Amino acid sequence: MREGGRGRGLLLDAWPLVLAVVLTFPLLTRSGHPLARDLVFVPHQPWTDASLGLGGSAPRAVPLDTVVSLLTAHVLDGALVARIAIPLILAAAGWGMHRLVRPFGTLARFAAAGFAVWNPYVVERLALGQWALLAAYAALPWLVVAATRYRGSGSWRDLGAVAGWLALASLTPTGGLIGAVTAAVCGVGRTVAAVRLLLVAAVLQLPWLLPSLLGSAALTSDPAGVRAFAADSEGPGGVLTALVGLGGIWDSRSVPGSRQGWWSVAAAVVVALVLVAGWRGLRRAWGPGPFARLTVLAALGFALAVLPVLAGGDATMSWVVGHLPGGGLARDSQKFLAPYVVLVVAAFAATVDRAAARVAGAGSELVVTVALLAVPLPVALLPDATSLVWQTVDPVHYPAGFDAVADRVDGSGGTLVTLPWRSYRGFTWGNGLVSSDPAVRWFDTDVLVSDDLAVGSTTVHGENARSRDLGADLARLPVAEALRDNGVSWALVYRDDPDAGSLDLTGLDLVHEDADLALYSVPDASPTAHGAGRATRVVVVAADLLAAAVAVGGTLLAIRRRRNAPPRHDSLLQ
Repeated sequence: MREGGRGRGLLLDAWPLVLAVVLTFPLLTRSGHPLARDLVFVPHQPWTDASLGLGGSAPRAVPLDTVVSLLTAHVLDGALVARIAIPLILAAAGWGMHRLVRPFGTLARFAAAGFAVWNPYVVERLALGQWALLAAYAALPWLVVAATRYRGSGSWRDLGAVAGWLALASLTPTGGLIGAVTAAVCGVGRTVAAVRLLLVAAVLQLPWLLPSLLGSAALTSDPAGVRAFAADSEGPGGVLTALVGLGGIWDSRSVPGSRQGWWSVAAAVVVALVLVAGWRGLRRAWGPGPFARLTVLAALGFALAVLPVLAGGDATMSWVVGHLPGGGLARDSQKFLAPYVVLVVAAFAATVDRAAARVAGAGSELVVTVALLAVPLPVALLPDATSLVWQTVDPVHYPAGFDAVADRVDGSGGTLVTLPWRSYRGFTWGNGLVSSDPAVRWFDTDVLVSDDLAVGSTTVHGENARSRDLGADLARLPVAEALRDNGVSWALVYRDDPDAGSLDLTGLDLVHEDADLALYSVPDASPTAHGAGRATRVVVVAADLLAAAVAVGGTLLAIRRRRNAPPRHDSLLQ
């Protein structure tokens, strides 16, 4: 590559990285571990049945937990993994996007790279702590590039690239579903090549598919989750306007203030204008076939996002969630907006390119004006993006009592329950936000917590039968009796919980106590085997190893052949 081209590439890559650093600034500049909302990292996450997706709850964080356990169980600290992974995932979205819109000029690619990182979809999901879903979003532009190339070439190199990016998307079941559909829509062409691609996509879903089928969690979910997690309005424009404007998340606490007024309507208008203005340029740059495939994919994602708020859509989605195995993935449907976001950002690049071309003949001053308007536009449309994101990524310091408790319970083989009984907790030593329980990831013993979610006035019941039975017993029996009847060996009490003082712990033996935590053993408890059987573990681990081999092998193949292959100049993805 010429020096100018190398410098241009560095500039294009630097801009999204800068924005990613801004969004995660507290995480990068303060010590501690992220603990807020769904963003939970502990110093060393042990290898357990739960990390394989066999812990009794639905495997929604698989193989993510498997990967994090492998990275942090003995070598790396979870804080380091978070500080590397989260900013790079955000930056990767911009890096992939400016490659997806490579047919356009440098200014257009620069603008698209920034918009891919700084938009309502990314900001709201990061404020909720769903960094793994953003990994799937970040993989989409790369996946579109690789799958489109594979459809044209059928080469093993391009299939290897598909495998690598699909593996990143598949860190969670939702991401795997979005990524697999993207690969299929963009990459299926000739019969033999299509079979290879679909086989790779299926193998990469095994780490969560097999635990779903072989584990003890219910295969269907509570239909109440559809309405509770349906897309919501932001500002006076309603739900449809929020979705058009790349927002609409169900959780109002993840919505920046600028999105709760007329500014969100302005953002939706800008997005609509960008789609109209960039439509023809995208079709010409990519070619009719690739353009149509990505448009269909975006339309499908948008339709799923809006379905629960349409007449009859709520009932349809509730039936799917309540009756079809794995249908619970369909709730929180706004997450399926990701392909639509990719299309909008690409259309933004086409619009900027068109504007720059129109004024180029009138002098460089006008081109500079276009740049000054286009590049900061995403930030102007969401000027307070950091207001909520910084709260979520602000790290905390865990009390030393967690290690003291781990010394007593790790290796015991019993079940530990955290009290008071709830799913999400607020800690006086935290950063002011509630989070999912860190005990699930801290101890190597079986940890049982409530998996019911309170969303406003609605309670969405989880899929863990043991958790459901224990919750019912705790509501009607003394704590010691309920724990003993359910084969629980340990009770960990969070002493700063507002309800901790009302617990009747009579009959339990105090083992450890400090200012933050109190650990009790349950006398006369008869622990029963609730973990996965040996054969089940072997099957799931084998599936994980197979998926890892496909992902790593494919990535290495793509890298090796890319180094040795001559440059390509296809109209869409050179």
